[in-house]
Amino acid sequence: MKIKPIKVSVLNQYIKKYLMGNSILNNLRVEGEISNIRVSKTGYTYFSLCDENSCISCIAFFADTISKNGDKIIAEGEISVYEARGTYQLIVRNIERLGLGKILMDLEVLKEQLRSQGYFERKRELPAYPHKIGIITSKSGAAIKDILKTFESVKANIDITLYNALVQGEKAKESIIAGLRYFNNTETEVVLISRGGGSFEDLNVFNDMELAMEVYKSKAVVVTGIGHETDRTLTDYVADVYCHTPTAAAERIISGYKDIEDRLINLVFALKTGTSNAISLKKADLISSKYILKSSLPLEDIYKAENMLKDYKNLIKNESERYINEYCTELKITGEKLNSFDYKRQLKRGFALVSDKEGNLVRNKDQVRANDVLQIRFADFKVQAETMEVEEV
Repeated sequence: MKIKPIKVSVLNQYIKKYLMGNSILNNLRVEGEISNIRVSKTGYTYFSLCDENSCISCIAFFADTISKNGDKIIAEGEISVYEARGTYQLIVRNIERLGLGKILMDLEVLKEQLRSQGYFERKRELPAYPHKIGIITSKSGAAIKDILKTFESVKANIDITLYNALVQGEKAKESIIAGLRYFNNTETEVVLISRGGGSFEDLNVFNDMELAMEVYKSKAVVVTGIGHETDRTLTDYVADVYCHTPTAAAERIISGYKDIEDRLINLVFALKTGTSNAISLKKADLISSKYILKSSLPLEDIYKAENMLKDYKNLIKNESERYINEYCTELKITGEKLNSFDYKRQLKRGFALVSDKEGNLVRNKDQVRANDVLQIRFADFKVQAETMEVEEV
């Protein structure tokens, strides 16, 4: 005989009634550390109470403006069930403060250790026009969309590689470290470590000592944009450039390209303004000369004025052409500098890109052995070839 089913709401109501009927659970004193604390618009305080192994959600029906993340407290209250979600939480009636929590104290010790050893002092400059940029983040996260949108806002041939990493959970540290090692073996200029913010527990992976050391050892310049503004992690301190958000980090990396665009706009404006001003001045001179000619009846003066007009005309023409040619030359040089970054143009000139079967560019003899399979890319087609012999030339 099958048991008659009940609704979820009935089950949650039963559990809530059962828990509230337990005298022990109605009068608790729970010790732990505060994390993710926030005060709502209604004046309620929400936070998590954690130890080394577990956390429990808490709500206090009053505004706690004193406690902060990392504080160690004893919360007095009772267990209740939030029926709408079927989750249990601690209803806090009173908070007894014990001091700075162990988690935060351990973090401060690590931070001071790294600071005293000089790991926070090395801040390398970003390349002005980075060509090869690596991104370490989750391909399904919100951060990557904002980053790519920012990079696409500049008209530059940037080689962007995404390393799909875990940025949360037990395996996140190993995943991020693997991404750093990958980019440091592929001649990447800048590595951006990013995620879209999160709770203290979510971001705690970036406080790991091993990850911080890997960031410090990176040959490529490391930029962090982890999406948190209140507390900086160890990774942020060790990185060469720290930004509050993924978008701000991406903007910082491509700021050089945006400066070029602004300079080109200013040059065009200066060209138009300068030419217009030169023409206006010469036009005014012509008008003045016209009135002078009308007031001077002697033929000799008229002939002199006529010659002066011709000289002015030639001067205007020559100066305008020289002025325009100079600015056109500057624009052309700047354009050629930008286009020189486009490898596809080099392919159309008859050059080719040679890479091994893993896709790594072949740059020297040591990368190729006899019988290796090579990928040769031309402008309009690709060739797969097998090497017969390797010799120096």
